[in-house]
Amino acid sequence: MTLLRIGVVGLGAVAQSVHLPLITRRWDLFDLVAVADLSPALLGRVGAQYGIPATQQYQNLADMLDGEDLDAVVLLTSGSHGQPALQCIEAGVAVLCEKPLAFSLGEIELLRKAEQGQGRPMLLLGYMKEYDPAVLTLKERLPGLEDTRYVNVEVLHPAGSAQLAFANLHPGARDVPADVLSGLVEADEQKLDAALGKDSPGLLRRLYSNVILGSLIHDIAVVRALVGPLQAVDAVHYWAEQDDPGSIEIAATAAEGVRVHFNWHYLADYPVYRETVTVHHTTGSGKLEFTVPYLLNAPTRLQITEKAGGGVSDSVFEDVTEAFEQELVAFHRMVDGQEKPPTGIAEGEADVRVAQLIAAALAESLKVSLGGEAASA
Repeated sequence: MTLLRIGVVGLGAVAQSVHLPLITRRWDLFDLVAVADLSPALLGRVGAQYGIPATQQYQNLADMLDGEDLDAVVLLTSGSHGQPALQCIEAGVAVLCEKPLAFSLGEIELLRKAEQGQGRPMLLLGYMKEYDPAVLTLKERLPGLEDTRYVNVEVLHPAGSAQLAFANLHPGARDVPADVLSGLVEADEQKLDAALGKDSPGLLRRLYSNVILGSLIHDIAVVRALVGPLQAVDAVHYWAEQDDPGSIEIAATAAEGVRVHFNWHYLADYPVYRETVTVHHTTGSGKLEFTVPYLLNAPTRLQITEKAGGGVSDSVFEDVTEAFEQELVAFHRMVDGQEKPPTGIAEGEADVRVAQLIAAALAESLKVSLGGEAASA
């Protein structure tokens, strides 16, 4: 089995609490040889923690790709990942890319062409829930779509600090050069122009980038994995703007007329993160209860309700196998064995298309202007 030389770009919360610990746990698969971050202070602290020499610490992806002989990169930066993922693929380096894949479909088309040019799978999209044993078990247990009736998703999302209180993170970065930050913000704004139009209001842009693509995209992906991608978004309602980013309710339809509802609520002081996905079909139900996503080896709870003779049976499935770790194993298989991953560019494109359907329905509900790709979604 090949030991992959790997670099990690973006050393924030998810890198510190999840990816770096798991990469070092899987010493049999990965050799962590380089790290990169825009913050010199954070770069030095995290680099020292993981024994990375100063000569293998970089302040940007381009320098890392130039300075190291890498097999793979784990891309954990904020904002759209279209351009940095493209840099990796064009350099012949495979990339595990955290969500969202991109803000616009135009970015994804460039990724698709670049991967085709390499002639092998080059990108795994970080949808860890699709590697969760509970999700895979529910998928196996569901009947066909013709017998599936309804899917309900509910997310109760407290402030990030509440979710990460256990993680003992390094102090946040405050030394990133202002011109670098402004350049990244401007680049993302241009991607949002392409997706939503230049005249789209700030509220719509924030909800699209931070909530729909930043959080709900995981549930959009889980629904796709269970019942297929959404075919239509019928209505979107947004409220509680004073508690930014508030609440969003989405009513949609999947294949075979399966109805899907999403309810996403930002509740800053809610005591715990809660996320449930429930599938009802003609012979029973399956309910997934996800825990805090950064808490390693905390099992997702799956409850299966079905007939048992003349009565009813409620069975519970839990497995402490870590979904993020299984995602890394799949990434190694992709790079080493060139296996197509279940969460690649095509799946990311399908989910961004759904996100744009949601944005279009949201714009209609808010009675605000919408242009770009989403106007014809």
